[in-house]
Amino acid sequence: MKKTLVALAALAATSAFAQSSVQLDGNVDAGYQSVNYKGNSVTGVAGNGSSTSQLNVRGNEDLGGGLRATFRVETDWNMVSNLANTGTSTGVNIKSPSDSINGSGGTFGNGEVRLGLESATYGQIHFGAVNYNTLGTFLTGQPFGTAIGSGFRTMYINDAQGTSQVRAENAVKYVTPTFSGFQGTLYKSNKQDKATKVAFDAKSVNNLNTQPNAFSTAVGAYDQVGTQELGLNYANGPWAASYSALKQDFVGISAVNASAGAAGTAVYKVNTLAGAYTMGNAKFMALNQSNTTDTGSVKNSATTLSATYTLGQTVLMAQTGSLKSSAGASDGKKSTFTGFGADYKLSKMSALYFRAESVNDEAGAMNAALTPAAIKGTDTKFARTALGLRIGF
Repeated sequence: MKKTLVALAALAATSAFAQSSVQLDGNVDAGYQSVNYKGNSVTGVAGNGSSTSQLNVRGNEDLGGGLRATFRVETDWNMVSNLANTGTSTGVNIKSPSDSINGSGGTFGNGEVRLGLESATYGQIHFGAVNYNTLGTFLTGQPFGTAIGSGFRTMYINDAQGTSQVRAENAVKYVTPTFSGFQGTLYKSNKQDKATKVAFDAKSVNNLNTQPNAFSTAVGAYDQVGTQELGLNYANGPWAASYSALKQDFVGISAVNASAGAAGTAVYKVNTLAGAYTMGNAKFMALNQSNTTDTGSVKNSATTLSATYTLGQTVLMAQTGSLKSSAGASDGKKSTFTGFGADYKLSKMSALYFRAESVNDEAGAMNAALTPAAIKGTDTKFARTALGLRIGF
């Protein structure tokens, strides 16, 4: 009897193992880039010209009855800098070369990290630092991903934080089952504002007063911006569409990486709408976004049109559009954007690429994450070009 139980236990363990899987996948991207900002040019080797270099660890287990447990741990890295992959998570340049301002690039698990349950009948629920539906909407409406030519963090933002984050900490996301091509999403990251305020210390490791995101396993240990999002996606045949309504409460909370814990005073709403239609070798896309505050301090509206055409191993892509501001000193001013690109596929996973984008930011809406403030000048124009190699695995 004992041997039978042991054998049954071994068989059950083997069966469970056979229904589980873990996989590694990712992408590497690097090449030659040129940046022209405020009338000054800088050139050199850089990464992520066409996509984010990253390593993903994914796993799932079949729980039976159409239910499975899943997880993902994403790490984004820098393919051209050792310092960028060995610095501190805050990237403050105060202690040593490894604490360089570039030092957040390769911190383990710095991308999407989540675990959850998935069912075709009941939908999906994920916990962690989970990607917004807004990111998916943005990717639906133009062909450049989040890299050069996309308008990401130049014309468009992914949320209202200073670095335009693509996810929130301490979040939960529910995704409905798909009905006739439609799928809905509900996203929530609770506002936390009860943490003890401390005096600003210029010598602190993170150079911050009150941390805006809960970089801790203890709920309430840090203040955190409140985030909620509703999303609706559609994909059926040649048509695809996506809408995301993101709302963030910054009142009393400092923005990510804000020094001295400067408290926010507004609630932001970022609404993003995208559509795409595939016709033979061509694909046409449109993207629209509004970004407003309840105080009237921000009121931007941006729209771009994009297209791709596949000719053998070559994919050509283009995007153009503008952003108009209706608030403050920028009221009535317009920023314009143009992006071009081409991929030459060496294989299913590898490609040579060209990317170029130019922005005339007369509305002053360019996102801080892509504003190289260290470059001198006062011009409103910003341009980037890249020629590189992308390898998937």
